[in-house]
Amino acid sequence: MLSRYRGCMLGAAIGDALGMPQETLPPSLSRLGESYGRPLRRHPNEALRPGQFTDDTQMMLCAAELFAEGVYTPKEYGSRLAAMHARKRLRFPDGTVSTACARITAGLPDSGRTSTTAGCMALAVPFALAFRNGDEMRDRLQAACEVTHTHPAAYGAAISYALFLRAVLHRHPHPFHVAEEIAGEYDLQLAGSIRNALALEKEGLSLETALISVGNDVAVYHTYPLSLFLIARFGQDETFLPVATHVGGNTDTIGFICGSWLGAAEGTAGFGYELVMQLEDRARIEETAEQLFDLISAKN
Repeated sequence: MLSRYRGCMLGAAIGDALGMPQETLPPSLSRLGESYGRPLRRHPNEALRPGQFTDDTQMMLCAAELFAEGVYTPKEYGSRLAAMHARKRLRFPDGTVSTACARITAGLPDSGRTSTTAGCMALAVPFALAFRNGDEMRDRLQAACEVTHTHPAAYGAAISYALFLRAVLHRHPHPFHVAEEIAGEYDLQLAGSIRNALALEKEGLSLETALISVGNDVAVYHTYPLSLFLIARFGQDETFLPVATHVGGNTDTIGFICGSWLGAAEGTAGFGYELVMQLEDRARIEETAEQLFDLISAKN
């Protein structure tokens, strides 16, 4: 289980870093790369080096380290996130996160926006790892998401993803059913998008067809169902992460979701040595994962 905790957080960051150069670009499935790349000139992430991650991993670490320190509250999470944004250290956040951070910095109430972007999905990883009680985790994760996102589809996707990860960590026989069922409790359109994506996969339709039908943009209605399609179709294949991070659009978050699943399923053994060693802040991520494991073990 400790290896799966490490793998889940490392995998999230690895997938994020692999998808970082492709973010916002069209699909490039004919040019798959298995190592970290550098963004093109004038790309929003052009200042980042190979192996560096985006705001998804930054947000994951922000919440995870607060749990590890024993000081997590939604207010403290919002304050740290806004401080990173104010110092221009938050890497290419979506507009919803930027607006929320600006409101927190200005001392305005109700920082969260009614948005369906996937900007709060990254919170699912630390919450999945830090709680034994699923119902408590749901309520606390919703409150965390609402620091930036107040639309039920946004926090519903994060909660569904967190419970999906928990199902994988604990070897639940039907994790995809868990993901769809939980999503339906928050937003029927989201559940329908997941159902459609998994039906396309089951019918054996091509990835190109799935990209047209499901979509790959920043909305949770696209990012999350497409990630589940990719996990179901390619999760046991060596090309899994290269494919997931070259589908175009929201590749950093898609890579984040797919990488965290692979780590939760396979532990650190699911990743090549070079991908792990060349990852930015590898030791920090591993240490934080170990602290979350110690935290949950102490609750036994």
